[in-house]
Amino acid sequence: MPPDANPTWNEVFFFPLRLPPICDEIQLAILSGSKVLGTATLHLSQISSAGAELEEGTPGFSPCFGPSFLPFYGPRPDPARTPSTDTGVAYRGRVLLELSTHMGTPDGRQRDTIAPEDIARVQVGTRCDVTGVFFFDLPRCRFGLCGVFYSATMVPAGSELLRFEVSLGNYGDTGDVTCKPAASVTPHGCPLFDGNRYHYLPWYGDKPVAAVTSSWEDAGHRWDTLNLLRAVCRRLVSTHG
Repeated sequence: MPPDANPTWNEVFFFPLRLPPICDEIQLAILSGSKVLGTATLHLSQISSAGAELEEGTPGFSPCFGPSFLPFYGPRPDPARTPSTDTGVAYRGRVLLELSTHMGTPDGRQRDTIAPEDIARVQVGTRCDVTGVFFFDLPRCRFGLCGVFYSATMVPAGSELLRFEVSLGNYGDTGDVTCKPAASVTPHGCPLFDGNRYHYLPWYGDKPVAAVTSSWEDAGHRWDTLNLLRAVCRRLVSTHG
């Protein structure tokens, strides 16, 4: 939807899916004409469950996802690179979407528009009663990520200087001008031959550090609940194991 940098489709797509599925992946792509800007993959094995086959086993559930943000990745938009040498993968954005499964015979529809009341529910930032997901206008929190690089071995031979970059979305991406610069890259280094068949970066006692500060929606209610459930599971296993 050019020239909008934050397009809103508000569409729903219908496609048949036989259960159990033959393939494990649902692939999504954002296109600009015939050019692929970014792709994302949903693994059916991660968003559905066949359940236990025993008489009193755990019941399964059909594929479902969100509504939640799904990140898309694609080639790094660098005009200086040619298509033959552009092998980088960069964060290209995220899409708020939901996947739900309904049993029955498909009615032949391929796409439709989302109901206005559903759009309004998302825009006001209400939480879903089932999944407790977060939407656009919830309060944001600042997160910090610090990484220490201990070694870089088995790197390819070449005369070009190498460095590593740590990024979260657009944050820390040196090629993105929408976020403030961060100390997210290691110093350039020239690979040295290890005397056998590989090359390495001569960091020795000076281990480079990369740090990224980012801001995202406050999803503490999601991981707090998950951490609580995991703590209860560990306590039950240690008590009754």
